[in-house]
Amino acid sequence: MTPLFTIAEWTLLGVLVLLAGLLLFTYQMARKLLLPERRAMTITPEDVGLRMSAVRIPSPRGTLAGWYLPARNGCTLICCHGINDNSGQWVAPVAKLHARGGYGALLFDFSGHGQSEGNQVTYGVRERQDVTAAIEYLRQRGDVNMERLAILGNSLGAITAVMAAAEHPELGAVVLESGFSDLHHDIAKIFARYTGLPAFPFVRLVIFWGQRIARVRLSEVRPAQIIGKIAPRPVLIISDLRDALADEPYDGEYLYRAAGSPKDLWQVAEATHVNAFGVDPAAWSDRVGNFLDTYLAAPAPSASSASSASSASSASSLERSGSQPL
Repeated sequence: MTPLFTIAEWTLLGVLVLLAGLLLFTYQMARKLLLPERRAMTITPEDVGLRMSAVRIPSPRGTLAGWYLPARNGCTLICCHGINDNSGQWVAPVAKLHARGGYGALLFDFSGHGQSEGNQVTYGVRERQDVTAAIEYLRQRGDVNMERLAILGNSLGAITAVMAAAEHPELGAVVLESGFSDLHHDIAKIFARYTGLPAFPFVRLVIFWGQRIARVRLSEVRPAQIIGKIAPRPVLIISDLRDALADEPYDGEYLYRAAGSPKDLWQVAEATHVNAFGVDPAAWSDRVGNFLDTYLAAPAPSASSASSASSASSASSLERSGSQPL
């Protein structure tokens, strides 16, 4: 009897089945990565004694939900949360900064998160449109000093803050925590850590599918290649050394090396992902508050004094965090 398939044909069929399985698996992973998980706020402004106004912000990606807190010191912080979270992530930290120095804030839910419209996350590519909408909202209010704006971002918000600050010179200071230095690098690390599979070829295929589903260039999400454009505006990078998502200390140190001056690196030994405030709220408030006091709230220094302050701040950061010069 003649065999139905030759050995070569069986081999080819097996390869095709494996290839189809690989493509389907990575396609489903890409869809999952682009679909944010909505979570209810677990803390509200009232819980920490803040009198904030609920606001709605028009954005190209739909209406964004947020909270606005007027400043007492003329400085307003745009606060960007992490993936699968919401503006509640910033309520307690903002309460500390407001009580300490009178900082105002705009907290908002990215599109697809919290109470905002939308259903997709693009790892900063389109989220920066949400930041642009937030800036325009503050401008249209007429009661915000647009020369005293800063942006603070966690995780997804940190990626977005880098991309937005590079485009918006009105963002006078930047604070990042648990930010990726390179999306491909970090997804590869996360994939290998949680699946036990090699990053190649899976991660390249996930990004390939993700780009086609979302119609954005995810392969170009490389904050370390962009962060240098923010200078001479100051950047504070918070690196959580027990982070299981961002590749720390690699990401923090890479971003720090790539950033221009003035810059500061704070490595928090016991902090997990976006948890520096949770580990020590007082230390977080002092570190971030002092940074903002120096570079946002204080009168603008001359070019020579700004350069000297930058060098002193960076050296002090390395000494206190236990880092070595990079």
